[in-house]
Amino acid sequence: MHINFLVLLFFLITLSSPVNSKGDSASELNRRFLEAEECAAALRQNPHAMKYRDKWEQCIEKYQGVYRKNPEGVWAPASLYNIGRLYLELFKHSQNPSDREKGMELLSRVQEKFSESKYREHSSEELQRIQTAAHLQEDTAKKEPTELNRFMTEAVLQESTTRTPSASVSPAQEKYFKEAQTCFKKLSITRPTESGRREWMLCIGRFHNAYLEDPEGPLSAQALYLEAVLYIGLHKGLKFSSDQRAARENFERIVEDFPNSPFAKKAEEQLKVMGALRATPKAAAKLTVPSSGSTELPESKLRKSSPAPGKLRDEGTGLAVVQQLQYWSDPSYTRVVIHADQEVGYNHHLLRKDPELNKPPRLYVDLGNSTIDDGLQTSIPINDDLLSHARAARYTPDSVRVVVDIKSFDSYNVFSLRDPFRIVIDVWGKNGAPHAAEKRAEGSRKGTADKLSGKVPRGALARQLALGVRRIVVDPGHGGKDFGAPGFVPGVHEKDLVLAISKRVAAKIRDDLGLEAILTRTGDRYLTLEERTAFANTRHADLFVSIHTNASRDPRAYGIETYFLNLATDDESIRVAAMENATSTKNISDLHSILNDLLKNAKINESRHLASLVQDSLIANMNQRG
Repeated sequence: MHINFLVLLFFLITLSSPVNSKGDSASELNRRFLEAEECAAALRQNPHAMKYRDKWEQCIEKYQGVYRKNPEGVWAPASLYNIGRLYLELFKHSQNPSDREKGMELLSRVQEKFSESKYREHSSEELQRIQTAAHLQEDTAKKEPTELNRFMTEAVLQESTTRTPSASVSPAQEKYFKEAQTCFKKLSITRPTESGRREWMLCIGRFHNAYLEDPEGPLSAQALYLEAVLYIGLHKGLKFSSDQRAARENFERIVEDFPNSPFAKKAEEQLKVMGALRATPKAAAKLTVPSSGSTELPESKLRKSSPAPGKLRDEGTGLAVVQQLQYWSDPSYTRVVIHADQEVGYNHHLLRKDPELNKPPRLYVDLGNSTIDDGLQTSIPINDDLLSHARAARYTPDSVRVVVDIKSFDSYNVFSLRDPFRIVIDVWGKNGAPHAAEKRAEGSRKGTADKLSGKVPRGALARQLALGVRRIVVDPGHGGKDFGAPGFVPGVHEKDLVLAISKRVAAKIRDDLGLEAILTRTGDRYLTLEERTAFANTRHADLFVSIHTNASRDPRAYGIETYFLNLATDDESIRVAAMENATSTKNISDLHSILNDLLKNAKINESRHLASLVQDSLIANMNQRG
């Protein structure tokens, strides 16, 4: 993975502002409203499509387009009402509380804004049904404890029977732990909600403070365990995968750091329930070829190295399923991504051009212990300057081969990412090859590095950027199903704040520096890590700025952080890297080989110095504002 641009990651907080819209002709709005109606009707008739969030969002966007064009027009109340209904129907499939809250908020807005419309009455009826159902659910919950309540109550009982004597406990650790116990018992008889999430996070923070006061103390394993139980409670109630990851990491830490604690056994039991102790197929270690190599493994070895399908099925895993092929490209760089539903062993090999058979150069990836999803598009036309096609097929009854047909190339790289598992193929042309780009930039980079090595005069940042930076990619973190950190205000999430911030940053870059600024996303859209880097690569970015509003388990933490590209080595940096890249700390180690390759071509000195300038400037401006 080669990225020839400065990499900068910084965190700050600001607010967003609404966007105004213009009107449109009545006939055009009528046509667009009917399109939205057809979209919603077709979706409701297609149970398969109803499983996918983007299908709902397509119809929602059509109604939103009508409403934005004329918020006071005849179609406005109907559009707003239908958007609200779609969000409520989406909630039944997603179980994401924010979808229900959006739906109810929109119906309430119809009531307030369109008092003369018949849709006011429709909205009132819909809201009344929701409230009645909620009351029934609350009554049932009072009579019969939920699975979550039982789980947390059992944790309280277990905690009391395995409590460590407090004679050797430090006063500070005992203080935080008692505070955490109090809020834990209170939360154990409630259900997590979007608006109440902050209370759960504060309780988690108290347990973590108890751990931080004495990481090897007698209450540390217990604090980590109950902290993980709270994360499980949040995940059961709100379905955020980040909560489940945090719980798993706590359980793994207890098993590793406190093997003799009674909570280590309990943590192991929870990991088994979560499926975290399932053995990774040995084929993954045997078949995965380092990115610098291209060794071919014969079919016989592929079969021998892969665990027998029958054995895996007995363990409840079965064959991995190749679900999707994706690609991103420009004239000098193409990325192809293979998505599978679980980790598998694989190997790759480059086949040179065969004039006798009229075969172009081909790069193939063989996935062991795999099959193909019935709905997979097995051949995708690429037809850029480098590749013509990518295609997938069953190679043997228990393996899949993905072949990329090459027109021309200078170099390539193949690597894998986890959570979820995917295999990434990067192909560079002669004009976009990493070493060629490095050579072109060598002269200007040397001059830039020399200038950056000394103290930079005030106001010199724009002049330094002008030396080699023309295009900046601004990356709003998270988005879509990845909400990021919860805000202080209920219902406000990191993904929304950073999008508003990023739009302002991009505007300032254009206006104040006269440089080109491109956003990786301009709406509430989910982007994977490989999509973000592919976006920057295909647009030949000189500087990559990713913006986040960071979170910490420690309630005492506050301020501003600025990160630049490097290998994270301390626990806190690894935790932040895992959280912001939507992966686990365990998988960060797998990224080190990728980053080592990237570091050879990135402008590390410039990134480090620019990060220092940004950090100092932000702190100075914050101090001036008081």
